[in-house]
Amino acid sequence: MLKSKTRRRVMAKTAAIGAVGAGLFFGAVPALASMVAAPKPVTYECQIGAAGGPTATMKFQMDLTGPIDPTPSSTIVATWKIGQPAASPSLTAPSAFPTPGRLLVEADVAISASPMIVPSELRSVAASGAPATMSQGAMLQPPNLLITMTPTAPGVIAVQPDGFSLYMAPTNTADPEATLYDCTVDPAATAEAAAAALRITVKPSTAATGTTTPTTTPTSPTSTPTTATPSVKPTITVFETVTASPTRSRTGQIGRTPGGGAATGGGGDAGPDARVIMLAGALMVGGAAIGGLALRRRTAARG
Repeated sequence: MLKSKTRRRVMAKTAAIGAVGAGLFFGAVPALASMVAAPKPVTYECQIGAAGGPTATMKFQMDLTGPIDPTPSSTIVATWKIGQPAASPSLTAPSAFPTPGRLLVEADVAISASPMIVPSELRSVAASGAPATMSQGAMLQPPNLLITMTPTAPGVIAVQPDGFSLYMAPTNTADPEATLYDCTVDPAATAEAAAAALRITVKPSTAATGTTTPTTTPTSPTSTPTTATPSVKPTITVFETVTASPTRSRTGQIGRTPGGGAATGGGGDAGPDARVIMLAGALMVGGAAIGGLALRRRTAARG
């Protein structure tokens, strides 16, 4: 198990949290929410080896990177890389380790937010490298550290580097680990640590729009059965104009004109013959006249 040096850095951690919080509200922390931010130098006071060993002042290149446009409830992973100082002294192995072991780093990072979208805390993180042997004076490269956060709302998160310790842990867990360096931020370099802090802006989630970015996905060709669709023949409409022809009348004209009168065209089709009716009427009139004369004679004879 790693031996934490937290007790040595209590005052430095408290100052770091205060510096980060002030940077969020007053703009002292630069906006480095980019995956290509340049490393920033931070001066550290390092104790070499175990307690009581010599000390050295080193200006490490602190490189903190994170996502560009995170949204609430998404997982944010910030990466902290501890780089070698640009000038002497460098971070080298104080002694040789012929037996393969892992280079371990335990570090503290100050996290603050405005508003309180993540807990403001001084968090300890750790990482280990691949097993390897080490010769005295070899350049050391601490493994990268990952800081994971989940914001609950839009806002700004600041991640500021603080103290760290390096160990050499043998692969045989029964052997004790060796302390290589125990480093804290130089009290006079708190502004450098604040300048090296990563500030992440959490933006509100935006609703999906109708515009999508087409992506090309290689696909294997598949055979898709197709059904032949019968072609539709065009419909030809023919318009025919029919002219009505005169029909033959059922009633024919009288071909012969009867003597004594004009041809009426009625003929026998007009009904009963009028001459019969006239003859009957004449007979009735004549009969009435004869009857009347007979009655007058009888009346005269009596008188």
